[in-house]
Order: sequence, then structure tokens, then C-alpha cells
Amino acid sequence: MNRIIYESILYYAYDEFQLLDGEHQKMFIKAFNTKFKYNHSASDLAKRRLGIYGESLLYAILHQLYNVNTLVSRGYFYDIQKKSEVTGYDSFQLIQRENEIELWFGETKFYEDGIAAIDKVFSNIEKAISDDYLVNTNFTTILQKKGNIIDKESKLYKILDKWDKCIIDSLEDELRDNQIKLVYPVLVTFNTIGNDYNETIKTAIKHINDKYSHLKFDKISIEYSIFFILMPIEDVKKSKETIIEWIDKKEPLML
Repeated sequence: MNRIIYESILYYAYDEFQLLDGEHQKMFIKAFNTKFKYNHSASDLAKRRLGIYGESLLYAILHQLYNVNTLVSRGYFYDIQKKSEVTGYDSFQLIQRENEIELWFGETKFYEDGIAAIDKVFSNIEKAISDDYLVNTNFTTILQKKGNIIDKESKLYKILDKWDKCIIDSLEDELRDNQIKLVYPVLVTFNTIGNDYNETIKTAIKHINDKYSHLKFDKISIEYSIFFILMPIEDVKKSKETIIEWIDKKEPLML
């Protein structure tokens, strides 16, 4: 899995148009300075706290299982008003399945403690799944990337082109009228409890049901779905340390 995470950083950092005819090894090295603000001289603890491990793993999973490609690559999904990178989502996809359009805005936690990771997800999830956060903070940025859509006759491109060229009174209404849905995948990677995979999964699910089943998301006006990908592994700390070692010594990609 460590190799999958390491290699996937390249594809998470750049979209397919940026990668076309590029020198991938050099782009990979550059990404840590320009995309992730990786500090090679930082402490091991600071490096382990970076989000790139879970973010690139989520990208790899979504791409492999759901054939979802990134439309807006990592860094910087920029908020002009705040003059900073948008936070709250760790993956950004906009896809068309036949005649349906889905926004895939996901989140990931790569913690040693699975319960702490789940609690951290839910501390933000109500804010993330809301019209204000989805529309006003994030979605308008996607309009700038409509040129990345190859099929200019697709429903998706035509909708984005219309929004880009017209004054839209209510983007929320436009999302509903075009039956655009939000899909919110959450990847939680954490240490297996007592080397018992099944019991670890049961414990995580029970915690979600016991503590968060009462939550209602009444601040979003479009159809949405949330799903968790729970991935217990043997040793989160060791996994991160291995990847950090490869990053610091510029381990060649095996593409």
C-alpha cells in the first residue's frame, strides 16, 4: 500500500492535462514544494501530520473502484476572497454518468486511532455538507476548469459553459434544476485493533452509529449521499515513515 500512496501523489497533484508530455519525475519532486508545502527539514512528527498520505490514497481508491478522475487537481483550490486554499475537502471531482452529474467532494483521515479519526471527520461534516460551503466557497472555482473537459458536447460542459457566460441568480437552483448530486466519500485509515480486522471494522461502525446517527443535514438543498471507506492497516506510523523516507531521498517512481 505504501507504494500505491507514494506513486498516487503525482496523479493527485496534477490533472491529466498537466501530466501530458510532462517530465513526471521532476513534476513529482516539484509537487512537494508547490502543491503540498512539504518541508524536508521539518520534524518527523510535522511530516507525519501532513494530509498527503490519505489524500493520495483516496484518489487511488476512487480512481480504481469508481473510475473517477480529478477535474481540479490538488493545490490550489483557491478562495479569492480569503486569499487562501479552500479547506474541508480532500478530493475534488465533477463527473457525468450517462445523463446524471455528480459532485464528488471527499475527505480523508489517516490516523493511528480510528475513533479519533472518525470524531475529527464529524467535527467538520455538517459544515462541509451545506449550500453555503459547497456553492459559495467551492463550486464556483470549478467553472475555471471547464476547459479540462474533453467532450465539449457533453451535458456537463454545456452547463458549466452556461454558468460561466451568464449571471446566475441562484446557483443552488441551478444545481437542483439540473439534478446535480453531491457524493461525499470519507476514507478513514487507522491501526487495526489487536490484529483483528473484522472486530476493528465493527468497532468503528458501532461508534458512528452510537454517536452520530442523530445528525441531520438540513443546510443543503441538493440530493447528497455520504459513504465511508474504512481501511484498518497494521501500522499507520510506520507506513507514513516509509513514505517520508522515500520522499526525502527522492525515491524514483516506478511508472
